[in-house]
Amino acid sequence: MSSRYLFIFPLLMFSGSSFSQSRLVMTGASHIVIDHAAKLVVENPASNAVSTTGSGGIMTESEFDQVIWNVGVNTGTYVVPFVSQAPVTQIPFTLSIVTAGTGAGRMLFSTYPGAVADNNTYRPSDVTHMFDHNTGSVNNSSHTIDRFWIADASGYVIKPAAVLEFTYRDSEHLQSGNAIVEASLGAQRFNSSTNQWGDYLPQGTTNTATNTTANVPASPGNFFRSWTLSEVSNPLAVELNYFKASCSSSGTLLAWQTASETDIDHFEIEYYDQQQFRVIGFIQPTGSGTGTENYTFQPSPAQSGVFRLAEVTTDGNRIIRSSVSATCDENTESTVSYNSDQQALNLRFEGESESAEPLQIYDAGGKLVFETLLEITKGMNAITLPDLFLSPGMYIVRLKNGRNIIAEKVLAAN
Repeated sequence: MSSRYLFIFPLLMFSGSSFSQSRLVMTGASHIVIDHAAKLVVENPASNAVSTTGSGGIMTESEFDQVIWNVGVNTGTYVVPFVSQAPVTQIPFTLSIVTAGTGAGRMLFSTYPGAVADNNTYRPSDVTHMFDHNTGSVNNSSHTIDRFWIADASGYVIKPAAVLEFTYRDSEHLQSGNAIVEASLGAQRFNSSTNQWGDYLPQGTTNTATNTTANVPASPGNFFRSWTLSEVSNPLAVELNYFKASCSSSGTLLAWQTASETDIDHFEIEYYDQQQFRVIGFIQPTGSGTGTENYTFQPSPAQSGVFRLAEVTTDGNRIIRSSVSATCDENTESTVSYNSDQQALNLRFEGESESAEPLQIYDAGGKLVFETLLEITKGMNAITLPDLFLSPGMYIVRLKNGRNIIAEKVLAAN
């Protein structure tokens, strides 16, 4: 008969030096349920300190029901014998540390599924969105498995370098509302410093027979806490490097650059006329499909406001790719503001020269919460960064502009 243990308070195991070789071994169908934000703390740093010899394992119900393994500066293959919620199924998670971290570090593990296909409704606390990589505005949950994993390398000065392996259930990619090609699944982690998934494109190899995604590299710089699996067999047609606006003697000048183009019929430029977006221009692709291509468009008559770039594919699909705000008039005063309703940062400044410069956003405690590289043109620049999703509070926006530094406070309201 299987046994079930419910922990609703923090549990410390293997804490005394005399128990340094103690192990937790689950036999048969026994399993441990960690619930109500409880913690199972494993002080033994050995990779065999937790194991199972049967069909049992450890069940976590949510993000903060955690196994805390004080791995420290050790290397080895650490298998967390997770089991799923009903029906109970073994879904182990494997962390193979190939280069030890430095400092008094520990690993915090948990995993939990979602009851619906929309991952945006149950994402981890540090994850701000489930947008796709190419447009940054489309909920990509239908191409994302209905489960998250927490693998939090906490307390390290330098995090370990590791290889990860994930196990999932078929129901988590077959759930109604998903459109997942299982063999194309790869692992992604969420960069909580820059609020991005796509700076680490899906990694690993998926075995559809064993429901595992293996050989997922996690370098110290890419070892963030929240992970999931997304499929990438249906990428969008254009890889867009940037879409920006600048001011010329004739008014607003829009420019964009693509890194690749596939099955593109044409681009469309939209302008918001205070009531709706309307198409004001059509641009034919100039590239062969690969390599960098540059485009410009100047609205006529001269217009200021919000512009959008759309792509239309050869099969008739129309996709909004990016938006930008431009104000080109005689006012040359630099301004930085944050629109809490649109979660957008708006910048207006005189560029000293054409260059790529880092923009950083720091919270009130001095922590870097967002960083990106801006393409700056000589002359007046009007740039909008959408979908930042800053928590309420005061922030410092810092941008190098030639020899000068722009440093402005902005407020993100409730």
